[in-house]
Amino acid sequence: MARFEDHFLTRREMLRVGSVAVTGYHFLPLVQPRAKAGGRASGSRTARFCIFVMLEGGQSHVDSWDFKEGPWTPEDFGVQSIPGVGKWPMGLYPELAARRDKYSLLRSMATWESQHGRGQYYMQTGHQHNPALAPELPAVGSVVAYEYAGDRRDSDSLPPFVGFNTFPQVGLIGAGFLPGGFAPFHVNTSSDISALAPRKEELRNFDRRWNLLREFDGRLRNDPALERKVFRDFHSHYEGAVEIMSDPRSADIFSIGDEDRARYGGNPVGDSFVLARNLVVADAGTHFIFLTHEDWDHHGSIYKPDNFYRRSHQLDTALSRLLDDLEMTRRSDGTSVLDETLIVCAGEFGRTPGELTNIAGRDHYQYAFTGLFAGGGVRPGQVLGATNESGAEITDYGWSGNRPVYPEDLVTTIYSAMGIDWTKTIEETPSGRAYHYIEIFSPTKMLANRVVRELFA
Repeated sequence: MARFEDHFLTRREMLRVGSVAVTGYHFLPLVQPRAKAGGRASGSRTARFCIFVMLEGGQSHVDSWDFKEGPWTPEDFGVQSIPGVGKWPMGLYPELAARRDKYSLLRSMATWESQHGRGQYYMQTGHQHNPALAPELPAVGSVVAYEYAGDRRDSDSLPPFVGFNTFPQVGLIGAGFLPGGFAPFHVNTSSDISALAPRKEELRNFDRRWNLLREFDGRLRNDPALERKVFRDFHSHYEGAVEIMSDPRSADIFSIGDEDRARYGGNPVGDSFVLARNLVVADAGTHFIFLTHEDWDHHGSIYKPDNFYRRSHQLDTALSRLLDDLEMTRRSDGTSVLDETLIVCAGEFGRTPGELTNIAGRDHYQYAFTGLFAGGGVRPGQVLGATNESGAEITDYGWSGNRPVYPEDLVTTIYSAMGIDWTKTIEETPSGRAYHYIEIFSPTKMLANRVVRELFA
């Protein structure tokens, strides 16, 4: 299996390794961790792919998908009532309003964290942040990559875990103690991604230089000694990059035509949605995509055109096009790509409800927020859960857990949809502390995580 590292892709940097993930554990014993099945949760496997859209900074739920109208509401929000949904800001999300039959909303989400870095870490790993253990805990995408390794085909050249545009706060969480092959491959859509697909006339010279490099340092790359692990990790990165660049499919997968760019919004956010679509349609090895839509942290001037309006319009356009394209694209057996792709869209928390602050913004709010779910077995058209008139308090949980849906439940639900036993543990860790896919005990309180089965048909 090809190895990939967390790496920002530009033409110059394509084969340069600078990731902490490569070097962080090269002095620790080299282990091949094996998961011990819990035997209690086989998962439904209604999805083979997951696209997680992270609204970094925290989308205001009361101005979007759990809308609460008040004297603060701008007139051009164009508030209308949608049957089964309630009030909806048509001026912000008209495209998603027209696609209510393609997704479901979960309005009873909550979190234990109210700080960005800790909240984003929590959403990416399903574990609350523990400074002593954070360097060794893998991201959800790395666990998915690890679990799907046995399904990898000889023709699969693309990394199992890909991230887009994840720069702020904690950045993109890596593979932790898992082997480097399960680390995320990071793409910055604001930079030149053409390096992923060299022109045909460049391939001969590229192959010659690659073979020369392998001859030059081959002994170090294959030396089993512990102190040579860093070279083996470099080798994994190189081989993964070369495999992508040598695959003729990469030219189409990592390219964006003018029509698609315009349809998806004509901005880096829309571009990342196009590439996410291409990756799942190609079915060439990628199973988990973490896509960051940044800058939802509107403490002040939330209703300025460049703030909530701009972010909402970008998301409305790009997410709607993604839903359309995945639904229309069919596999050989007639099923749509959306049928096998779980889409999750949420921030790390919500925003304070009611009147705006004295600087015309909304602060962090951990007690209620909304997530959007589609594809991968999700029964569309539902609205699960409800909050009170201001959006401050969950009044209806909307699921059998009879409590808020926490990040542990969200990750459990993702694992279940992808056919992963979330009760598994891995004993061989650098700290010697068993790694649980989902923690049995939350650092805040005891939490019996559960699958939100009500989301699914």
